[in-house]
Amino acid sequence: MKGIIQIPTAARQVLEMIKVAGFEAFVVGGCVRDSVMGKKPHDWDITTNALPDDIVRIFPKTIPTGIQHGTVTVLMDGEAFEVTTYRLDGDYQDMRRPTSVSYSQSLEDDLARRDFTINAMAYNDDVGLVDRFGGLEDIDNRLIRCVGEPDKRFNEDALRMLRALRFSARLDFDIEGETMESIYRNSINIEKVSLERINTEFEGIIKANTNKLAIINDLDIRSYLLGDFYFDEGDLARAMVLDDIFSCDEYFRAARRALVFRKYEGDLKALLRFFKYSKKDMEKTFFIWRAIRDDMYGNLLNENTSDDDLRLTIKYILRDARDNILAKYAIYAKIIEKCANIGLIFNLFNDIIETGECFSISHLQISGRDIIDGGLAKGKKVGILLEALLDWVISQPQLNEKERLLDLARKIQKQ
Repeated sequence: MKGIIQIPTAARQVLEMIKVAGFEAFVVGGCVRDSVMGKKPHDWDITTNALPDDIVRIFPKTIPTGIQHGTVTVLMDGEAFEVTTYRLDGDYQDMRRPTSVSYSQSLEDDLARRDFTINAMAYNDDVGLVDRFGGLEDIDNRLIRCVGEPDKRFNEDALRMLRALRFSARLDFDIEGETMESIYRNSINIEKVSLERINTEFEGIIKANTNKLAIINDLDIRSYLLGDFYFDEGDLARAMVLDDIFSCDEYFRAARRALVFRKYEGDLKALLRFFKYSKKDMEKTFFIWRAIRDDMYGNLLNENTSDDDLRLTIKYILRDARDNILAKYAIYAKIIEKCANIGLIFNLFNDIIETGECFSISHLQISGRDIIDGGLAKGKKVGILLEALLDWVISQPQLNEKERLLDLARKIQKQ
């Protein structure tokens, strides 16, 4: 099968230069899978029988990114291509890396060590598609299947079990029967994988298809990762309804994360910390999670709520979030369950922002210096008084004038 993949010019040039030097080379893995499926690949990885030293000699610009494992990055026309020598992996002792790597002159040896059949295909224009393990058939049948014996693949690298879930989510494929049975048998070994690597796969599932997280409920690894928590299939489905309509990926993922953990009753920040999320991601997720569960914002779900009350609730969320984009995603996640008042709510949200209504201390027509100079408060009490004034102004915008605020501050202090 020749000519079925359109290799970009720079990648084709890399293949040609290796060929001219007397070696063979193929594009391999995800770029072949995506091309066969009609998707645009993000990266073009190359496999070859040339040794790393040969690649360094052939190309004027290279980076020895993983030379101990046979990988050299070739720079061509401003693009970077990972070029890896055909290899055979030795035994795996830590369920992550082989104890040894040896080079091979056989493309089939290299393809045989890969995780799934859909990732074990190679291509060049001279030979065409090389598919020794039925990857093309599995794409046609929409299946994730291990190359060779699943138990062996998963005991080489336990993370592959979560990768199977991620590919299933991303491609909307089923996991083939023997492969799934092996995941059930071996999932406890995921404990041996670093949480940073687990997080990467977990996030990939959340972004692609949250419904696939339900599989984790039936795996032995669930209690290690989640304690007594089970994913609620209704919440997973709601998270899938949530689209990134505002085009802010980190907030979108935080909103989906909050929805899949909506019924988590433990310390969510501690769980996210366990999963090695950044402080920024934890704070975003926690705010949205709390907003989803908070009755204070319940007006958003009531179609009989007046515009004035909706406006007030939106300003409270903006106040609490201290981040307009975060507030927007929190509202979106809150109302997604009932799709209540979506158009009206975001029209009001945008109007609040555009007209400059007060929902932040920075919007008050009075400053901390005014409070201090007026002898009304000092130190931490200044901030407390400003927060109290803000609460008044959110509900009664006409109070946001300096003299009226000073009068109000005096009354508050006398209480």
